[in-house]
Amino acid sequence: MIPSSLWFPLSMAERAAWFQNFEEGFSAVGASLGFTVGEIGALQDDNNCFQGIASGSVTLRAYSSAVRSYRKTVTEGNPGEPTPAFPASPVIVPAELAPTGIFYRLDNLVGRIRLAPNYTPEIGSLLGIIPSSPARPPVEDMKPEITVSDATAPYSFTMKATRFGLSAYKVQIQRAGSETWVDNGFAQNSTYTVAVTPATPGQPERLLVRAILMQDSEPVGIPSDPAYVTVNP
Repeated sequence: MIPSSLWFPLSMAERAAWFQNFEEGFSAVGASLGFTVGEIGALQDDNNCFQGIASGSVTLRAYSSAVRSYRKTVTEGNPGEPTPAFPASPVIVPAELAPTGIFYRLDNLVGRIRLAPNYTPEIGSLLGIIPSSPARPPVEDMKPEITVSDATAPYSFTMKATRFGLSAYKVQIQRAGSETWVDNGFAQNSTYTVAVTPATPGQPERLLVRAILMQDSEPVGIPSDPAYVTVNP
């Protein structure tokens, strides 16, 4: 399970920062709320594990980006251009071990904190557990809605997608006679002009298009319902 997005962030980087603040605040006020030294220590262990996971994820994303850059240079560069060295393998420091269920324990702990006799809004603000925005679906349940319309430029169309506050979405197309979805661009604004390389230059083409939300450079949620669009020369 994932804690409510009313108070728990969506991205890995934001969650790591939130978790660190929550752990430090809980270590300071946990005893006054009636929690034991063991319960405070258990949260510290969970946070240490999560920080290691978050740090490792950042390192792996950076390595993936470096490999992608290397691939593009070697495969798409011009003969005679300098050949870069292949990126060095990253060193990942294993996260401190914690039992499975970090988010479950966190959600349960937040509920208990709110019910503690000495709990105040000030403590809630310190810990970052006061709801601050309308509820959104969990990331894995987010499904964008799209609309498409013909564009004035050849072999292109305009697309709009709901993003639930995420930074980007991926556009995929499926050509007539195919059952394969192919990536065809990444949008960082709700409205995006999609350019399509025609299967048969000079001829119109009818396509299926859909959107997939992106978080931390990875696809998340459920693909949108597909829509038909025709691109013209």
